[in-house]
Amino acid sequence: MEPMIQHTHLLNEKLASYRSLIDVHIADSYKGAQPKTLYDPIEYIFSAGGKRLRPILTMLACESIGGIPEQAAGCGAALEILHNFTLVHDDIMDRSPLRRGRETVHVKWDEATAILSGDVMMGIAYRLLINEVKDSPRGMEIMSRFTQGLIDVCEGQSHDMEFQQKSIVSMEEYLSMIEMKTARLIELSAVIGGLFANANQLQVTALHTYSYHLGIAFQIQDDVLDLLSDDKEFGKVTGQDLIEGKKSYFIVRANEVITDGTDAEFIQTYIQKKGISKEDIPFAIDIFRKHGIIKDAIHAVQSHIGAAQSALSMLPANDGTRGLEIIAHKMAVRTI
Repeated sequence: MEPMIQHTHLLNEKLASYRSLIDVHIADSYKGAQPKTLYDPIEYIFSAGGKRLRPILTMLACESIGGIPEQAAGCGAALEILHNFTLVHDDIMDRSPLRRGRETVHVKWDEATAILSGDVMMGIAYRLLINEVKDSPRGMEIMSRFTQGLIDVCEGQSHDMEFQQKSIVSMEEYLSMIEMKTARLIELSAVIGGLFANANQLQVTALHTYSYHLGIAFQIQDDVLDLLSDDKEFGKVTGQDLIEGKKSYFIVRANEVITDGTDAEFIQTYIQKKGISKEDIPFAIDIFRKHGIIKDAIHAVQSHIGAAQSALSMLPANDGTRGLEIIAHKMAVRTI
């Protein structure tokens, strides 16, 4: 085997064991809780599985600093619960019918149930994290960062909603929004793993830089997948962002580079009407492809992945750091 292929194979085996441990922590966090009307939706959410990217980053980051990754699994599980809390509420606000190929909670039950189940998930996440870090010398710092991360994600979601009412959104505004809404929890996951292992400031900076760029790449890649993946592959309606009228990477970039002609009129109509029909998705894709915007998005992903990998040179050379490098490599083609 080539070194990268061999390391990737070994990492996949490691990640499978990490996911199992994370899922145990998640299940234990609400085991036997009542009433069922509150906790059945939570069981439904986590029974869908998932890559568990954020808690895996927590464990690998801990390992990269020299800590024991299994001991950071509880912190990672708390982050995964928090992440899923944000998804439940996002789906309500976006009126999204599908999540991971299944009905969203507010569709399967109702909005009130989804709101309440999401709220209790946030409480469960805090309870779990407090229990995990109460004896850690960096416990208060971890809790403080966790809290600020939650605030940042909510602010990012608010900006995303505001963008739907604005006719013009700059690329700078878009990147600032996705930094808070998407990249922040990915950053938080890696940094908390490092802090749990008592990382020094240089190491924390390296993990922060790595995960920031990874998070930006993740969201731009998410915009690409929303546009180009089929429903079954992605578990969501293809072009859902455009149907909802979101200012995705493609709309923001198109508004910058397409200044006249029928394509510009199409983009302006999209902005004015706050979205397009499902039938217009292929035409929109043709516009983005013709003007090089799809290639531009893919290049942006690759650029941020490169920056993420470069930051790892400041960390010790070990299996944890190697795992973070492979995670970034896999992210470029979105296999995790």
